[in-house]
Amino acid sequence: MLKGGVIMDVVTPEQAIIAERAGACAVMALECIPADMRKSGKVCRMSDPHMIKEIMAAVSIPVMAKVRIGHFVEAQILEALQVDYIDESEVLTPADWVHHIEKNNFKIPFVCGAKDLGEALRRINEGAAMIRTKGEAGTGDVSEAVKHINKIRGEIQQYKETLKEESDFEAKAAELRVPVELLKTTLANGKLPVVNFAAGGGCYSRRRCFIDAIGL
Repeated sequence: MLKGGVIMDVVTPEQAIIAERAGACAVMALECIPADMRKSGKVCRMSDPHMIKEIMAAVSIPVMAKVRIGHFVEAQILEALQVDYIDESEVLTPADWVHHIEKNNFKIPFVCGAKDLGEALRRINEGAAMIRTKGEAGTGDVSEAVKHINKIRGEIQQYKETLKEESDFEAKAAELRVPVELLKTTLANGKLPVVNFAAGGGCYSRRRCFIDAIGL
């Protein structure tokens, strides 16, 4: 349902209503926008559950909310709230700099960021239902999102051309720390096996870069 759409950041129910009327396919419930998070210099956590519930009550389109990387308790709270998607987000202060949430343990679909093919496939293997090509949150710098889109596309094309033997696939899968079958499926299809949307990227880039959706 999100493929081909625009996901809007909102901080109030009123903004969520405007986004829905404007045609957004989903909204991301935030206490403040990423640019303000960067400026604050504070620890950024999951948004207030009461605020998230107010936004959920205001619109009929899917509502997403962010949790800190590796913070499975925040994810459990959002699952209890019955949000539509959970974003394990690098915009918030990471709870774990090494391990991400094991998303296969949750029923609600997860969105995760990635800057390259290895990151994307590791998040998918953990259970991510969508990949957000990161960009640089809070800067408005479209070139960062486009850079990461091109990086993933370029790696897929490169590996399609260079990986020929089974041993080649096994070596690359081990290097990327992903199952070999996931790597093979991605290369055979020429794209990630889940919806890929660009965060921070301008709408003009979507068709040019073969992205499924846009986050604004």
